[in-house]
Amino acid sequence: MEKTTKTQRVIAIALTAIFIPMIAVGGVYGAISNRTEIGKSIRYSYAQNYLTNPDDPGFFEMTRARIQSLETALGDGIPLKEELGYFNASFQYGLGKEMVLQGSEQIVSLPHDQLYALTTTESLAQQADEVLRFYHAAKDRAPFLFAYVHPQFYRGGDELPADYQAIDTGDFLADQVLDTMRSEGVDSLDSRDFFVDYPEYTVNDLQYKTDMHWTTLAALLAAQSYVREINRLTGANLDASKLDVQNFDTEVHKNLFLGEYGQQVGEMNSGLDDITIFSPKEDSTFTRITINRDGTEESAHGGFRDAVIHWDAFDTEPDGTNISGYIAYGLIERYEELINEGDCEDLTILMFKDSYSAPIGSFLSLLARRVVMVDMRTTDLSAMDYVNEVNPDIIIFSFSRQMYEDHHYDLGV
Repeated sequence: MEKTTKTQRVIAIALTAIFIPMIAVGGVYGAISNRTEIGKSIRYSYAQNYLTNPDDPGFFEMTRARIQSLETALGDGIPLKEELGYFNASFQYGLGKEMVLQGSEQIVSLPHDQLYALTTTESLAQQADEVLRFYHAAKDRAPFLFAYVHPQFYRGGDELPADYQAIDTGDFLADQVLDTMRSEGVDSLDSRDFFVDYPEYTVNDLQYKTDMHWTTLAALLAAQSYVREINRLTGANLDASKLDVQNFDTEVHKNLFLGEYGQQVGEMNSGLDDITIFSPKEDSTFTRITINRDGTEESAHGGFRDAVIHWDAFDTEPDGTNISGYIAYGLIERYEELINEGDCEDLTILMFKDSYSAPIGSFLSLLARRVVMVDMRTTDLSAMDYVNEVNPDIIIFSFSRQMYEDHHYDLGV
């Protein structure tokens, strides 16, 4: 376990002497200046947002919801809240800690400086059973490929430091979901196997330091695992060699991106990530039809670079940093349809995706006539509604662990 030196103890005492009074003063000021909102926070109309079962709240459940609503209101009222969070992270790093506590997150620094939020979720059994119900409803309509994305760790890469392996349940959850699917005969991919054949790439090539997502390069390499399974399950002949890295031009945006974990601990502690755009040297013509999260629609037509990539993802914040660069290949769209009008396999792919698999779908569009990607978090339709509407040649269900943990979706089965 981490040991504290005498110097670090002196630093801890000095920083504590500054930090605790700052929090106390800020908390009192926030409580006074936001007393109206704090008072409202314990009302039912506010607290109901924290109920697990709003239709039938018991006394203790309602009390817990009111306390949680009050805690949120008190926290939101603290002035310079973000800056104090950064100071807290610097405080903990100053003590030589590998892990910092930011709200409910336990963020660990991995050997190559990537940040990782520990998970203590005990089970994803219910989520896996829901996917199984969808599989049984859809399997007679088209071949079905399941993929589990295990964030940040893969065979041959960095391992979670031993001190935290007993705490983190990430590997257990991955095995639990995959064992459930495979026991029912579902063809399944495990992202921990995606990069075994690419020892030439380092962790820094494949994983952002400030965010949980993999890099565009990692998504491009991962797409080849999907292609092999698509060909096997459908009898198609998608040309995976078109996804070889040497067949792409690269455009590197240096020190641009501040990911979710970097935003929590502060840029001064995490640094910034590069974002690399991969565009095919042998281009085609595409039509993109997008329904955004809010229901608005847009479309684009042209080469891969112009039609498929969302360039507004590179917009910067007032301080010059970018917090959305990783969604350049899609992420939060409710529905995205990519039609390749060039020389490709006449195949329709329906992918139920999240932020990890969205760029994979974009790269698959280089090989298949039609790729439809759906984010179930923002739609009123069921998964089977999309199967019936799209009439795919193959269904891909590709979610990450965080998608299951948050579970802000309903498959309708």
